[in-house]
Amino acid sequence: MTYHRSGRLVGVIAAAVLVLPAAAACRAGSTPAAKASSAHGRLYAMSRALRIGVKNDQPGLSLADPTGTEYTGLDIDIAGAVATALHDKPVFQALVSNTRESMLLSGAVDLVVASYSISEERLKVIDFAGPYLIAGQAILVRADDKSIIGVDSLKDKITCGTVGSNSPARLAVKFGGSEDAKNPWGRTHLRLDAGYSECLQDLLNKKADAVSTDDSILAGYANSPKYRGRVRLLPERFTTHREYYGIGIAKGDHADIALINATLRQMIKDGRWEKIVRKNLGATAQQFLRPESRPSPPS
Repeated sequence: MTYHRSGRLVGVIAAAVLVLPAAAACRAGSTPAAKASSAHGRLYAMSRALRIGVKNDQPGLSLADPTGTEYTGLDIDIAGAVATALHDKPVFQALVSNTRESMLLSGAVDLVVASYSISEERLKVIDFAGPYLIAGQAILVRADDKSIIGVDSLKDKITCGTVGSNSPARLAVKFGGSEDAKNPWGRTHLRLDAGYSECLQDLLNKKADAVSTDDSILAGYANSPKYRGRVRLLPERFTTHREYYGIGIAKGDHADIALINATLRQMIKDGRWEKIVRKNLGATAQQFLRPESRPSPPS
């Protein structure tokens, strides 16, 4: 599904419309003037378009076209289904990892669907719905570089990550003994960019030897026409830690969180979620569809 930044949906799939029992009085496709209640939160009640913060540079997950007006990817399809359940049209606002919380807290966006891992630290300032995808940390290298065969190979290399991501901290712990990416090892061996598209350029320009983050993100780059054949994704996740992608929302909106979670559960149950994963992650989709990797949003 392709979305315009203005909120107009292109090629709307009828099956993406979900009307929960609590919203049965509203006709699908209408724009009801609902009032907030115990069953409907503030996002469901508002009449304007739903502002959703997304990445604009992650093929397979969330990618904007060159004009910055049309978005495609797994995150975008999930965001579109959630907007439909909230009876709103989505308007996408590009952000980077380091601005996700600040844009939610300032009210610049209503939701964030941006490869956004649920963590204890983040739950101190915002809430999450989901998860809707479970990822693991992996490594992307130049296609012709055979010197990196696993995580231990990174000890003496330069690895790129992004500001605001949890991934560089795990390498800082492994090789430098602390989570601080600016520890002595990190200052020499970690390169932190604003976004992964910058990391890809640094990788190809040999300013970095590897990029390490969620395999869902890296798989999108490896499979994209721009980078296919120039980079390769190492086949194994190198940590048992898993990233549970959630939908960020301002604290206290329990009714909307419940509605979003019910939407996600229904999508997983009726097969729409699997179709979205297969469409956007291609050959790498199967590892996200294994029983142990299937998300289970709380009821």
